[in-house]
Amino acid sequence: MDDQLCVAKREIELGAAVKDGTMLRRIKRGRLKEPKKVFVEDMEKVIYHTDLFFRMFPNRPKDVALRDLVEIRSGYSTDNLHKGSKKYKFQLAAPEDNCFSIIYNHKQYIHKSIDFAAPDKETRDKWVKALQLLLAKEREKRAQFNENAWFAEQFRRADTNKNGEVTFPEVFQLISKLNLQMAEPYAKFVFDKLAPNGYLNGEQFVQFCTLLTEREELRFILRMFSTDEIEGWNVKELHRFLTEEQKFNVDQKKAEAILDLYEATNQSKKEEKVMGVMGLRRLLGSRWGCIMKEGHEGVFQDMSQPLNSYFCNSSHNTYLTGLQMKGEATVEGYVAALNRGARLLELDLFDGEAGQPVITHKRTLIQPITLRDTLHAILKRAFVTSPFPVILTLENHVSLPQQKVMADLFQEILGEHLYIPDKDSSKKSLPSPSDLKKKFLLRGKKLDSEPDDEEEEEENGVGSIQKSLAIHPSLSQLISLPSVKLTSNMYADLKIHPRDGSASLSETKVDTLFEANAPLASYSAQRFVKSYPKGLRQDSSNMFPLNSWLQGVQAVALNFQTADDALDVNQGLFRVNSNCGYVLKPDFLLKGIDARKYFNHPKILFSVGIVSAQYLPKSEPSKDIIDPYVSIQVYGIERDEWKVKTHTIKDNGFNPVWNRDFSTKIYCPELAIVRFCVKDFDSTSANDFVGEYSIPFTSLRQGYSQIRLNTGYRHTPDECASLLVRIFIEPIVSNGNPQ
Repeated sequence: MDDQLCVAKREIELGAAVKDGTMLRRIKRGRLKEPKKVFVEDMEKVIYHTDLFFRMFPNRPKDVALRDLVEIRSGYSTDNLHKGSKKYKFQLAAPEDNCFSIIYNHKQYIHKSIDFAAPDKETRDKWVKALQLLLAKEREKRAQFNENAWFAEQFRRADTNKNGEVTFPEVFQLISKLNLQMAEPYAKFVFDKLAPNGYLNGEQFVQFCTLLTEREELRFILRMFSTDEIEGWNVKELHRFLTEEQKFNVDQKKAEAILDLYEATNQSKKEEKVMGVMGLRRLLGSRWGCIMKEGHEGVFQDMSQPLNSYFCNSSHNTYLTGLQMKGEATVEGYVAALNRGARLLELDLFDGEAGQPVITHKRTLIQPITLRDTLHAILKRAFVTSPFPVILTLENHVSLPQQKVMADLFQEILGEHLYIPDKDSSKKSLPSPSDLKKKFLLRGKKLDSEPDDEEEEEENGVGSIQKSLAIHPSLSQLISLPSVKLTSNMYADLKIHPRDGSASLSETKVDTLFEANAPLASYSAQRFVKSYPKGLRQDSSNMFPLNSWLQGVQAVALNFQTADDALDVNQGLFRVNSNCGYVLKPDFLLKGIDARKYFNHPKILFSVGIVSAQYLPKSEPSKDIIDPYVSIQVYGIERDEWKVKTHTIKDNGFNPVWNRDFSTKIYCPELAIVRFCVKDFDSTSANDFVGEYSIPFTSLRQGYSQIRLNTGYRHTPDECASLLVRIFIEPIVSNGNPQ
């Protein structure tokens, strides 16, 4: 207890320190600014100042919301600080022990940093600990949506004069911001019932919101599973709902504990316990309403098979944050990709100044970043989200002297984490992800290897290719996955290529092989293959990964800076298995069998009901209240491709109800991905994205699910936007046997 009191006291002290503010020096473009006061306002946003128009208007306040924070870092840990710290005068004025960075989500970039220098290490540490504490609390809120806490937060925003009360004009203005078109007389009627004095306090505001969000669909669910068709469940009825409908393995004692946890009303000891509408709302917003099958959120697959037995979450041109020709090279690209579960990263390496190799994009305006800074950033984040191996693909355009420097850097910085292949690795199966925990594998050109398709595409002419084949022996011995080139005879390639060989295929080549029914599945069953976007995608758009996956290609390299359907489906596949970056391929692909030739009869009847949505955001803050509809799409083999959508509901993103049912037959559930997508209907232009959620078909849990949607420009988990669906999966029986 004393320890808890000490922790609580320390948290209060830290909170007070950042609330009162401190004079800090901002670091911008590698230069120190004058000290300005930085503080946290209302425990909601960090307030700092910036110069505008060459200091004509100094001290312009800016802010970053706590909900947008990604990470708090100490020391020289961003591109900006790397740049500044190269100068000795900067190191004297802003020692590494005094510096820290606030990393946050930004619409135009993957991540952006605000860098500060504190007057001393003690002040720096106080800020870092306080901000990390606030960030942890924000993450806790994101992980589990608390409806009443969210209502309370909306109250604080509506209470503009901070007197603990809100009037009807303030409330009605908030209703519009929350994406709900409501008749003013009705809203005033509900308001007056709760506010005879003309204002609502925090508790009354929560009651007001609860009344506005009456959910008749939940009352229907209660009646449907009630023995007496009343709007409430006793323990026995809740147990039946959890086991028969939701497919959870719980006993009645556990069901009673669940009822006590989620039904907040005081229950008389003399009367039978009952779960009502509010209890069901909370239940569906918890793990008991999660759409992912129980156990699939953790590592549930066998991770002891050879590395080529798994699909691998892979990033293309990881260092970029924007377009291919004029984006920005940054270590933040690597940090962001690793945070999202990527296990294969790309390093485009060139000769740099002062004999130091750099990463940039060939023949573009991209400013380079050093390999040294990049490796330090990668090492720090590589095994935070997953312990399984990280593959570094080297696009090697470096001269022999700097290749020796590269080899030294890999060994110096990655140290014991760098996997060094055995001398006879070309004759053995690849190690498993379990064997390679917390290891880096280098993938690229090796002595006596040949350039693959991707390397040839990057080079200009035969002379350049011959030059690119020169590999320094010290670098060659570090390569775990040497480049090989696929020919038109893949069966012959299997006999010739080393067991650890790894081919790269362009998007165009993958599609050609797919249309030609080439035996790529046979080759990828025994070798690790990567596919990459065609060169015409200068806008950093993504290739769709399905054609690669259907042929067993392990690594489909995608632009993680571009949120689109392809990246959503990719994130959907890797969402399961603890988002560890590796998903075991289906048995038929492990055996080299093409999925299109394997499934001739439907195996499953898939039925889905789109019930309702809650708290949908506007597609853009400045836009009108949305007119939402929901589309359901199945991606997979051609026979499984399916897309349907609901009708559109006018002017209601707050609590639209559809109650629409759809069904289809699934032939190859092992490779099917289901995507739920909410859009804003527009009769004059393209429909705007609102939110989505993608998941492998085999990880769907049956029953009712409250799906937390990914929204915004980065398609990231929303704190409150959700979709209520009902899933039913039934094996199709033929001649008395399931297919």
